[in-house]
Order: sequence, then C-alpha cells, then structure tokens
Amino acid sequence: MADQEMRCEKHCDCERHDQHLCYMIALGLNVTDEREYQSLVAEPHFRCGHCGRTARSEDNLCVPAPL
Repeated sequence: MADQEMRCEKHCDCERHDQHLCYMIALGLNVTDEREYQSLVAEPHFRCGHCGRTARSEDNLCVPAPL
C-alpha cells in the first residue's frame, strides 16, 4: 500500500503528535494493529499537508486539510 511508504519529513510541534498517523505508522501500528489502523483511515475526510496521508479525522494528521 503506497500510504504505508509515505514519510513525514517535516517536524510537527503539536502536543498530540502521538495521535497522528505518521507517528503511529513509524511505530508500526499499521502492521501490529491493522484493524485500528483501518478504522483511522477508512472513509477519509482529510489529507495531511506534510505527508499526504488521508484520515477520517483531522485529529490524526499533522496539517489536516479537507478533501
């Protein structure tokens, strides 16, 4: 999946960065808990301006923009 290969190369200063997809994927969430990962990315409404990932909630992206 191309989404898994994307990298977030810009720094995010958000206090809740541990809830962002780039952080969770770096820790392997997409491999260790595929069901949880799918719940975050299914039916996306936002795209990250840093890494390009899409997510259902803007809370899971560093720089969310509506799709």
